[in-house]
This record gives sequence, structure tokens and C-alpha cells, in this order.
Amino acid sequence: MASIASDGVLDSRFFSTKRISVLLDDNTYLLWRQQVLLAVKAHKLQRFLDSQETPPPPLLVNDNGGSYENPDFALAKIWNAVVALFGSKTTSKLMAYRRALHSQRKGELSMKEFLMKVKGCCDNLASCGEIIGEHEHITAILNGLPPDYESVITIITASQIPYTVQGVTSMLLDTEARQQAVAKSSVGFFRLVFSSSFICLV
Repeated sequence: MASIASDGVLDSRFFSTKRISVLLDDNTYLLWRQQVLLAVKAHKLQRFLDSQETPPPPLLVNDNGGSYENPDFALAKIWNAVVALFGSKTTSKLMAYRRALHSQRKGELSMKEFLMKVKGCCDNLASCGEIIGEHEHITAILNGLPPDYESVITIITASQIPYTVQGVTSMLLDTEARQQAVAKSSVGFFRLVFSSSFICLV
């Protein structure tokens, strides 16, 4: 069992092999919790966090017959308080981030701006310990594209070999570049036709 100082603080050597590198706040609870649980499991102490286990007694008796607070009980209370406080906040935040991910639309954004917004949503989820897989990331991108990208969407979804996010990103950026080149060429053509017509009339 972890050594505990007289003031109930865990000995720093307890986490010597599994460092907790994440500071706990509203945005990092899940990632922090994951690191703590890994450290706890590494020292085979998960039973102390199992709600099915009988909790330690709140008070212990010293040699003189007096009672004092059991540090194990105090630590269990702290853990449960942290889970209760940050757990509900993080659940709400995860739901908001996931809704944001799947509600992104390209609209008037450039393709690069749109892809960065989707990536930002995935990064927000990852910061809470919720890693978004390639399939869901690509689905969020495709769902946000306008109708003029329908042919590209068909190619990606019909492929027997799953595309990577990087592959989809490259394809969409190339498609946008071609569309812009065609649009620019069309504008130049219409200007040329208009100028020729004007000269003929003169």
C-alpha cells in the first residue's frame, strides 16, 4: 500500500513510475483521471477506488485509545468528491464538443478553414480524453460539405479501401483548387467574349 504521511498526504514516491503530467481543471478531468487510474493500476490499488468494496473505517484508534481520522478514508472521500464535481461538468462538455463536431458546415469558409474547424473540435474532445477515430473524423468532414462536392463524397464513401483523414484532406484541397481554377478561367472567358462583342458593335 502507498505510504501516507501523518498529515494524510500521499508520499511522492507512490507515483514515481507513473507520473501525473496533467493538471486537473474543468478541461482536463478525463485525461487527468486516465493518468491517475493508470498509476493506481500500476500499483495494484484499484480496489481502493472500487465502489463495490467495503470502504475503510473513517476513524482509527491509536495506542492511547484515542481516535483519529483514517487517511485512507479521507483519500477515498477526496476521490469521490473529484469524480462527482468534475464528472458531470465533463460529460456536459463532451456532449457539447461532439455536437459541435457533427454540426460543422463549410458554408462560405475556405476548405482549409473548414477542415481546421473540424480538427479543432476533434482536438477539444481529445483534450477531455475522448479520442475521435479516423472514420468519425471523416464522416464529420463529409457531412459538412456543400452539394458541389457530392462527386468527391461518392468517391470516398464508395472506396473499398478506407481513406485516411490526410487522404481526404488532400483530395478536398485539390478539388477546391480545381474549382477555383475553372471559375477563374470562366470569368476570363466571359470577359474576352464581352470585350470582343463590344469591339464589333463599335
